[in-house]
Amino acid sequence: MDAESERIAALAATRFHECGITGTGVDALSRAAGVSKRTLYERFGSKEGLVVAAYKSLDLPVYRMFTGAIDAQLDDPRTQLEAFFAQLEPILTSPDFRGCPFTNAASELPDPNHPAHAVVRRHKARLRRWLRDKARVAGASDPDQLSRDLMLVFAGAQTQALIQGSGRAPARDARRLATTLIESAVR
Repeated sequence: MDAESERIAALAATRFHECGITGTGVDALSRAAGVSKRTLYERFGSKEGLVVAAYKSLDLPVYRMFTGAIDAQLDDPRTQLEAFFAQLEPILTSPDFRGCPFTNAASELPDPNHPAHAVVRRHKARLRRWLRDKARVAGASDPDQLSRDLMLVFAGAQTQALIQGSGRAPARDARRLATTLIESAVR
């Protein structure tokens, strides 16, 4: 994808997260991007193509937001797992927090065969692999199970923060639950 298409996809991702996929029309996207609707269709084929490109553009940045600093600053895998949940409070309490953009997209697209669902699944699988790999190196008795459990805690914290309108309690509960799960699995 060329730089201009990447710019448009990133802008679309932001708009979709702020206003929803169905709430964001092609007219509004073309105006915000400073291009014609024709240009959008030439570059992405359809709104569906733009939705896919938008969520692909978010995949690595969101993944790195959750894992990058941990990988760069910490060496111990158990500590890395705990740090993953320790960092949730500032994210979930941010006034800009609107839930997980990938979960929001999946819930907004009713057709399970929509190509954006594959992007969402790849993103979630990438995060779960990171958790599983850290759990395996930390010596978890069942790294696959621990990673699935931790993903449920992670997703639940994000959802509860969105529903409750405050991320403080969900983030703290998620951290406590994750620590309990890690302690139980890594001896």
